[in-house]
Amino acid sequence: MLRKIVLIGNYKPDKQFSMQIFEVLMAEGYTKSKLQVKIIRPREILRKLSLNKQGLMKWLGYIDKFFLFPIQLLFTRGLNFILFRSVSYHICDHSNAFYLYFLPQKETIITCHDVLAIRAGLGFGDTYCHATKSGRVLQKIILNALSGAKKLAAVSEFTLNQLVEIDKKSDSNKKWIIIHNALSEKFAPLPKDQIQKVLNKFPQIKNKDIILHVGSDLERKNRKLLVHMIYELQNSWEGLLVLAGERLNAELVELIQKLNVSDKILQIKNPSDKEIIALYSMCQAMIFPSYSEGFGWPIIEAQACGSPVITSNKAPMMDEVGGNAALYADPNDASSFANQFLKFNDIKFRNATIKLGYENAKRFDFSNTIRQYVELIEN
Repeated sequence: MLRKIVLIGNYKPDKQFSMQIFEVLMAEGYTKSKLQVKIIRPREILRKLSLNKQGLMKWLGYIDKFFLFPIQLLFTRGLNFILFRSVSYHICDHSNAFYLYFLPQKETIITCHDVLAIRAGLGFGDTYCHATKSGRVLQKIILNALSGAKKLAAVSEFTLNQLVEIDKKSDSNKKWIIIHNALSEKFAPLPKDQIQKVLNKFPQIKNKDIILHVGSDLERKNRKLLVHMIYELQNSWEGLLVLAGERLNAELVELIQKLNVSDKILQIKNPSDKEIIALYSMCQAMIFPSYSEGFGWPIIEAQACGSPVITSNKAPMMDEVGGNAALYADPNDASSFANQFLKFNDIKFRNATIKLGYENAKRFDFSNTIRQYVELIEN
């Protein structure tokens, strides 16, 4: 009889898209490893009764996540116990560590993607995250639950070290290891004709050189630097900066207007996976100037698709993720990013960087990552 694993997913109204991608990847990998896979997540029940009132939506969502879903978890656990099923559980996102209280600790693993919000809640100032009063309480609950995990996979050495630093419960029996994020097999260069077909609805970038950024509008993603960089490049480069992801906030729109670079910037809101891959495949460079990350997925996605990468000279982006295949610059210095980008005017240098990127991306092999998770489950 095949062993079964239950994946604990995220509450969909929270719109944690990267976590949803991770859930799908893990489900695919476990299935290929001959495990029976089931994904369960908090359902939107009471939140639907909020009449679109933001404050009420938030608190009813909390009830869905922290009161109703634990009941479902206890029922699922009890049913598996009664039926003598050999079941393991995987909490795919550390922000759901609270659910560990309702699951068998020795049979449950947690993936920790970062501890940025937790550190912000504890008062650390290097996260570029902001915690509300209720958020600080929530992050302390998450940390206490994480500290009780017997089996945990951190997506980078940097993240694991930060977690250990703030860990509340010392326990020699903990199995806490590093398992780097997997690179989905779909990330590969697209031929030119397919690129044109996928991006046909964006005529602004046809026959244009582009610099690409993939990410959200969070402060730590540092989109502001990209706008300043484009301002500095406007007399030496004729292309477009493409910001793929969330809608630009009012502060960024105001900066773009102030620097008079609106004609140099194109926003693509919530692009599909195919569009992202096409953009990676045709951009002159993918620039990722984040202040803080737990890993930095777009770095290896871009490299796997043949895009040279420039990212921040900070861990874990530098060395652990980008390796010797990316260029690095100070995330507080737009000029340093602009100067690194101009190095790609040398075609031989650019091609050599792309070749190194392909090799670096191979380190994040999907099958190897899944194998490590299966070993952690069975340990």
